[in-house]
Amino acid sequence: MNGAEIIYSLQKRKNNCMQDFWILIVVILLAVTASLLGTFLMLRKMTMLTDAISHSILPGIVIAYLFSGKKDNFLVLLLASLFGLITAIFTAWIEKRIKNRTDAATGISFTFLFAVGIILVTLFGEQADLDADCVLFGEMLYIPFETLLIGTWEVPRSLPTTTLIFLLVVFFIVIAYRKLQIISFDEVFAISIGISVAIWHYLLIALVSVLTVASFEVLGSVLVIALFVFPPATAFLLTKELKKIIYVGVAISIFSVILGYYFSVWQGGSSAASIVLVQGVFLAGALLYKKAMHQT
Repeated sequence: MNGAEIIYSLQKRKNNCMQDFWILIVVILLAVTASLLGTFLMLRKMTMLTDAISHSILPGIVIAYLFSGKKDNFLVLLLASLFGLITAIFTAWIEKRIKNRTDAATGISFTFLFAVGIILVTLFGEQADLDADCVLFGEMLYIPFETLLIGTWEVPRSLPTTTLIFLLVVFFIVIAYRKLQIISFDEVFAISIGISVAIWHYLLIALVSVLTVASFEVLGSVLVIALFVFPPATAFLLTKELKKIIYVGVAISIFSVILGYYFSVWQGGSSAASIVLVQGVFLAGALLYKKAMHQT
């Protein structure tokens, strides 16, 4: 191998390392943010609402694309997130009329809005440069190739939005931690001491909606559900203390992204699916550990 070939080989390896770095940074930020929100959703027995939101944002995404003609603008984030909030409100409205049937209310709301979204994709997908696979499954490998300049730095287009949402969620949890803790464990007590449960509930749902919209291109609206559910559920098997659940969930999110991504590189499959597979392995390990601890 001559000098030019060595330089080319080193440059190619450097580029591959930078691509991996940006993919991991963006996806880790999304996964950690989802785990933080997912902890409180799980404690409030609302995790399946993320399933509803992840499907029902589709009409908002398509409509925003039709108006703007772009994927990376504030209108897409705003309108699709609004549909997520509409889902939560619609679900609550149906639940009041079908007593003690939260699962039915959730199923009705998200299947109806998802059906509307699928019809819009079928009719206007070409105009909006959008297809069902893009929305449902995403593709994180495109992250380093869609870039923008910040000063002299070329960074992935999704990085600023992802970072902003992460910081917003961290700020929200730090500010509202005590209230969220009380609401999650005893909603009746929270109401009795004057905490506005509805306000904090819809703020939480709004952040879930925003994060889901930000994640759909990278992970897809289906697989993003796992990021909300698996890490906090696994952490809950290992500890019952809220702060530890949050920390363990964050750790699981980070390790599952790293291991899942490199597993997908090794075996050539879907990166998002590989991350979820690793999260499933962590959950299975936690179940086995808990069973072993009960037997001792």
